Amino acid sequence: MDSKKALKHAWENFVGGDEASFETVYKGYYGSLFAYGIKLNNQSEIVKDCIHDLFKNIWERRKELEHIHSPNVYLFVSLRRKILKRVKAEREKRGDFSETDGSVFTEFSKEDFIIRDEIRREQREQLEHALNQLSNRQREVIYLHFYNGMSYGEIEQILSINRQSVRNHVFGAMQTLRSLLDQHFMKLVISLLLTLTFLNGSSFFFFLDRFILPCIN
Repeated sequence: MDSKKALKHAWENFVGGDEASFETVYKGYYGSLFAYGIKLNNQSEIVKDCIHDLFKNIWERRKELEHIHSPNVYLFVSLRRKILKRVKAEREKRGDFSETDGSVFTEFSKEDFIIRDEIRREQREQLEHALNQLSNRQREVIYLHFYNGMSYGEIEQILSINRQSVRNHVFGAMQTLRSLLDQHFMKLVISLLLTLTFLNGSSFFFFLDRFILPCIN
């Protein structure tokens, strides 16, 4: 049984009240939830508090969660809401009552990349800079799709936007990267993204058609 199926099985047992399975779910999802959370708020203690509250809540409400068929999406959605609520509360404490679009995704750093031998230090810095030229929403979509293996449908649920908007954000992000990076380096970037895609089990055919072939031609 692969890790995703094992976690889903543990989730089903946890919903049935099994404490050992709850611990498995907690340990299995904590890393990816923290990595995502720290992109929404760079204060690690706040992220940890939100994750703790999230798991406390789902344990108390476990009997109501039998209808959840995608625990990964449910946990990401729930954590995102908790963190954005904290972000909003902090802003209001400072007297900032302005409305936002709910997009607060922070910048990429070198630690976010799978670093391959072909990419030198200056190229990593160039890639980091290029990725951080994307909008908050584009960065978040790229992160969810490539780094967490989320499908467009799952991202649609997490961000509460329609699927075409998800596609548009990905397409716009890749177009921006192509405009900022030279052709040879863009091939390496696509190779990195495809490596992430394979590791996380996402589909890559959209990118093969839209980005790899144009870079080669």
